[in-house]
Amino acid sequence: METDDSRQVRALFTDSGVALDAVEAVLAERGFDVDRVESPTVLERGETDAYDLVVVAHDETTTPELDGIAGVETAVAAVDCPVVMYAVGFPGADVAVDALDAGAADAVYVPPERESLLACRFRDAVTDGESFGPPKQLLTDFFEHFPEDVFVKDDRSRIAIGSHETTQPQGYDRDQLVGLTDYELFPPTLADALYEQEQRIRERESPEVDVVEHFVEDGEDRWISSTKVPRYDEDGGVTGIVGGTRDVTQLRRREKLVASLNEWSRDLMRAETAAGICQLTTAIAAEINTLPSAQVVLYDGHRLTPADTDDDGPALFDTHERWFWRAFETADPQYVTTRPDGRTTRTDAAPPDEIEAAVLPLGDHGALGLSPSDSIDEFTLDLANVFAATVEASLDRAQREQELREHERELATQNQRLEAFTTMVSHDLRNPLQVALGAAELLEEESEHVERIYTALNQMDRLVDELLALARQGEIVGDRVAVDVAELAGAAWGAVNTGEATLTLDDPGTVVADRDRLQELFENLFWVVLERVADDPTVRVGSLGTGGVYIEHAGRTAAAGDADPLSTRPLDTADWTQYGRYIVSTIAEAYGWDVTTVDTDGDHVRFEITGLEAR
Repeated sequence: METDDSRQVRALFTDSGVALDAVEAVLAERGFDVDRVESPTVLERGETDAYDLVVVAHDETTTPELDGIAGVETAVAAVDCPVVMYAVGFPGADVAVDALDAGAADAVYVPPERESLLACRFRDAVTDGESFGPPKQLLTDFFEHFPEDVFVKDDRSRIAIGSHETTQPQGYDRDQLVGLTDYELFPPTLADALYEQEQRIRERESPEVDVVEHFVEDGEDRWISSTKVPRYDEDGGVTGIVGGTRDVTQLRRREKLVASLNEWSRDLMRAETAAGICQLTTAIAAEINTLPSAQVVLYDGHRLTPADTDDDGPALFDTHERWFWRAFETADPQYVTTRPDGRTTRTDAAPPDEIEAAVLPLGDHGALGLSPSDSIDEFTLDLANVFAATVEASLDRAQREQELREHERELATQNQRLEAFTTMVSHDLRNPLQVALGAAELLEEESEHVERIYTALNQMDRLVDELLALARQGEIVGDRVAVDVAELAGAAWGAVNTGEATLTLDDPGTVVADRDRLQELFENLFWVVLERVADDPTVRVGSLGTGGVYIEHAGRTAAAGDADPLSTRPLDTADWTQYGRYIVSTIAEAYGWDVTTVDTDGDHVRFEITGLEAR
């Protein structure tokens, strides 16, 4: 900002503190001759005639505060030269308004760092605002340079004065517009609507703000937003209209485009396959005027391949393959321009209208290439990124649903095989097994071989039961209820071939569990214990305390002296069937229980079940 430093200005600062020190230093460098007095109260008319300017400080950061409003009032009453209030910091616009109302020539908040502006403000106070220029010139400047359509109309709706922007669409100059009405400027239907609106404003003396008006020009839809208020004469009578309009066609088109994109996004999210999404993507891009050409390139695990679509547009991948790979590998948009030497380059700094192709990442799926038909703007670029994010989300959803469908097909196939398997086990194995058991009964009961046959057949029968249970139950986890362990142990004991063995219950308590699964666990553990111990065993079931139950046989084991004693270890004993071991481990894992064998001296077998919820 240029300042006229040729004329020396004498200024009197009415503050003895530090509030005006920085301002004084700036003005001294700009040709001001500055003197100081303690406060405005010491000013006397006549003694200040030699000064061009009196400066009063306002500072709310000190204790006590410097009241600039009161200082202005005192100074104005005591001197004939202009008085300026300088405020430290920003005390609010009200303080400036009050200072001007009190007679200040200006209220200045400009910080000392803005040296040029600060000096200009003080010089302008001395020259009484001559820098503004004549009011007529100010009005002319406004109507000539303001970049929107503003106008004043008389009570006959004739244009009395209009801005350059008002005349520009019609190709007239401002003088040629004077005296015309909307009937001379617009089609009859629109002119009628505008006239009725202005009549309504005059009659009701009520402004209409931000009213959007639609019309068709050269076959294209146009929209303008207008604000019009009554104009009054000196007697308070309504004498016309003051108004302004601005073209909101581009804004309306963008709003419609965003609304359309929302609708298209729903179509994308309903598409079931990646191929369908790619087809929709190219079709949607064709509807966006500034992005009529799009190409989706998908990654198949090894390479990027353009998706099959019906689009006949240019193959962007052929010319910009490196940028598709870069977008896919970095997950960053690639905005491509062509240099004078013909080579393409990525740019983040170039204006949007210089971008000839945008390649946007689609996550793990690939990339989307967009080629504008004409220059694009920031809005269209943002819209393109939103569009790409929607395509990526649609591909994510389609992939998840495809994986789910494949999983469901696999489950259906497995269920069919399982059904066939259980039918085979139930009929093809169970029936011969029952025949064998019946035939065994016809043999001599005292025969040593008969006992071995019964043992083998019973083991096979149990194997079949376990296998069918595992195949038919499917989901291992069921509802948890309060279970009386003693009652459940008795039921499990009755379901097992216990022979001469006896069951002793040592107050095992109550736990929360799936009753059927816990009973199945007990049955398998009882079977292992009974298979492992000598004749006439006694099996004891008791509580380990909070959340624990044990099953044990106290006595000599069948293998005592013949095998190494068991030590505390996870459930991996080979003394039972594979299916039985699998069922026990599966049930325990499903419920978060731990089942371990404990046998430290070879004299007893003990299973401990921990992790149960006690009740």
